[in-house]
Amino acid sequence: MARLEVDEICKGWDFPVIDELSFSVDEGEFFVIVGASGIGKTTLLRLISGLETPDAGRVIIGGADQTKLPPYKRRIAMTFESYALYPHLSVHENIASPLRARKVPAKERDRRVKEVARLLKIDHLLNRRPGEVSGGQKQRTALGRTLVADPEIFLLDEPISHLDAKIRHELRTQFHTLEDLRKVATVYVTHDYSEALSLGDRIGVMGAGGKLEQVGAPRDLFERPANLTVAEHLGQPTINVIGARLQSEDGTLFLRADSGELKFPVGKSNRALLERHGKEKITVGLRPQFIKPIEEAEDGAEPLTAEIDVFEPLGATGIMIANAGGVRLTALTNPEKHFEPGQTVTLAVDVDRFHFFDADSGVNLDRLN
Repeated sequence: MARLEVDEICKGWDFPVIDELSFSVDEGEFFVIVGASGIGKTTLLRLISGLETPDAGRVIIGGADQTKLPPYKRRIAMTFESYALYPHLSVHENIASPLRARKVPAKERDRRVKEVARLLKIDHLLNRRPGEVSGGQKQRTALGRTLVADPEIFLLDEPISHLDAKIRHELRTQFHTLEDLRKVATVYVTHDYSEALSLGDRIGVMGAGGKLEQVGAPRDLFERPANLTVAEHLGQPTINVIGARLQSEDGTLFLRADSGELKFPVGKSNRALLERHGKEKITVGLRPQFIKPIEEAEDGAEPLTAEIDVFEPLGATGIMIANAGGVRLTALTNPEKHFEPGQTVTLAVDVDRFHFFDADSGVNLDRLN
């Protein structure tokens, strides 16, 4: 087992993709990097594994600089998004391939393959070829090949993102319980925020600049995002973002939306923060779970009138998109209630749950004061 350190690593082609990115992952830690598709997550894993050469920076494993080592000399196992299985080999032979490459004796090889296959619930498929099993079973085969390698570092590249919802849930549960993944340093990359929040001991949110915007415990990132990029990455439906101006009326502070007539009073818990910031223009973020129909809200919420544009009943919850004073807001509702487009409703907003970001930089005002 070993600690992974990525030290100011850079990679670019005609434009920078990874820019002086640094983080570390301890032995036994499950570190999840979440970011939009095409932002450089796979490139980062390829740099760690040695499949790509960095333009600058270092990859350190167990205290040793392995930046210039070829992939086969690094004790790293990687699961690819595309499975990357050998179509002419059986499931058993695919899982055994890293052991065969290391010349592990056949008897030991067979024992380890069957042990991992039982763990992943594919032991009945060992004689089939990849073309004869489902997508979820192919992904389990690819994961089995990674687990059986007994590496120092696991790298998992969006291993379940393109599978159907039921199989994603099953595999996500297995990621929680697989002891092999929880014994060594693991880097898991995904664009799915729910995977990140569910699986990560820590999360890093990757931004367009090729850096990690914020690293921390899942709950800290969700409840205290460092900037607007982090706030928009974590949560579904995504956070409501409103450009607003701070105004005073009869000694009361209000936030008035830049577009339309929507305005909110500033919650008591936030007044001092906004006054310290000292700027009139603010970007406000409010998660949909803190906007509800008035009859579902707790006492003290601020009421506002809105007209429904779209309502989606999703079984466990309802998602309402409504126009309030010229501003579109997304709210969550009781799944047992039904609303029609064009219907007028009174929504309740928890003004103490606002996130405030600097209008120019997007940085959370808590980070500026």
